[in-house]
Amino acid sequence: MPASEARRGVARHGIARRGIARLGLWPLALLCALLAGCETMPQALNQLPGMSSLAQKPASPLEALPAPEARAWPDPQQDVINQRARGFGLVHAPEAQRYLNGLLARIKAAALVPDWPGEVYLLAQSSLSAYATAAGNIYVSLPWLQSVQSEDELVALLAHEFGHIYLHYHSLEGAIAGADTAAGFASLGLGIAYKTAQATGWNQVDTLQASYALGKTLTTALYGQTQEGAADRFALHVTHRLGYSYEHGAKAFLERQAGWEQQNETLELQKQEALKQALQASTIERARRTAPQSNNAVSTALNDASANLQAGINGGLNQASFDLSRWIGKLTSAHPETVKRQDSLAEIAERYPEVAEDRAPTQAPLQAALAQKRTQLILKNYQAAYKAMEAPQSPGAVALARQAASGPTATHAVPLFALYSAASAQPGAVRGLPRDLGSLFEANFNSETDRAWALYTERSTRLKESGQRDASKKLLERGLQHFAVAEETMPYAVRFYGEVDGWERAKQQAQQCRQRFPRVAGRCDSAARSPQEVAEIDRRTEKKASEITDRWLKKK
Repeated sequence: MPASEARRGVARHGIARRGIARLGLWPLALLCALLAGCETMPQALNQLPGMSSLAQKPASPLEALPAPEARAWPDPQQDVINQRARGFGLVHAPEAQRYLNGLLARIKAAALVPDWPGEVYLLAQSSLSAYATAAGNIYVSLPWLQSVQSEDELVALLAHEFGHIYLHYHSLEGAIAGADTAAGFASLGLGIAYKTAQATGWNQVDTLQASYALGKTLTTALYGQTQEGAADRFALHVTHRLGYSYEHGAKAFLERQAGWEQQNETLELQKQEALKQALQASTIERARRTAPQSNNAVSTALNDASANLQAGINGGLNQASFDLSRWIGKLTSAHPETVKRQDSLAEIAERYPEVAEDRAPTQAPLQAALAQKRTQLILKNYQAAYKAMEAPQSPGAVALARQAASGPTATHAVPLFALYSAASAQPGAVRGLPRDLGSLFEANFNSETDRAWALYTERSTRLKESGQRDASKKLLERGLQHFAVAEETMPYAVRFYGEVDGWERAKQQAQQCRQRFPRVAGRCDSAARSPQEVAEIDRRTEKKASEITDRWLKKK
């Protein structure tokens, strides 16, 4: 449809352009307007390091790997503290970790880098999740350990993540930091030159910053997708060298991931449909309530038709916004579609039949590791904890949570939070528990191996909300004694000090955050904004969004 017809269609339906901006469709106009501005992106991102020959073109899994790039290793233990400060932290499961680290040692040996630092750690997450860090560590969620069908599949997962380390994918972080700094100086200089720092409306500073942000997102997404494919090929190479099956290893790993993604997409679509139906019902009800009352059948029918039309328009706009968000999400995702990754590996396996040889899966070592008594109990208790957290008001939730917070997981964050949540939802089922349910977290606070920042934030927030500001502040500072070196804690701490001690104190903390933790400097700056500052930024953002949408949609 020509743009002029589209604009007339919008006008015919009486949809205000600013209404479109508020509904979230303005990113499309912004995206189209800024695509031409991507060349303002600093060179630090145009010349990304770490693109080895393996990342640039498909390599034979039968040939030697390209030599790895030299790098300076971040402190692995500092990295562990950072990860422990995210979400519910890590799962202390010594026997399972020993088994996983044995597999990682074999992968390093096959890649001829046996002395590289880094270990495998288990994430306290209920979803399929795995990632590697620049420090050489690999983090894998419990569901991966529970769902894989063979050691072949598990080694393929670990080899894929180690591939990111081997290929020095994390050099991207340094490139982004350099580019962000360059963009910041460029926008500052342009702002001074044109005296637009306090200007209203969309200006050249905004164009530079927005086009840089878009260019950075698209470029890093492309780089990430390239590295995902390279890590898959690395995993295929290593697993073949170690004698594992392609069918039960790399192929099975990607199939499981694809199935998980499909399940999540189905749930997302179901939620969107429910939201759309609720929005339409609400619109119809509101239109009927506000329509002039009449006993005339024709007037009533017209009112109902108008209400249904408005509901359809609102539902359509909501669906369009949802579809646009999904499209932009796929466009800027650092992970290519898993189906494409499967096809790519299948092509390599077809080209090199030796890789796809029929080999029986290796299962006995995995089964023995999962059958170890403490590991079995840990996995069982975490399943019970997540089930209780999904429905804390259900009749059996408290009993499940009590089971979860016992034995080897009595001090773990997830089981304790499950018990706290279920008992809070069912006050009548708390016999044998302390009146102050938040005190359950003390078991976690006193455990060096299981301590999780998320429990400190939950406990301190509840104390503050109940008027116990001094106790809340004291608890947070106690947590910071352990997590002060973890960058993930800083944005929350800045916000907390702003709410408790005032926003000047928050800005001082944000300044310290910028000096110590450059990667989260932006989040700390945002956390230091008072509610008034946030409201003003929102007002200006909406105004600028409306302006660029108007410019895009207005008649020529």
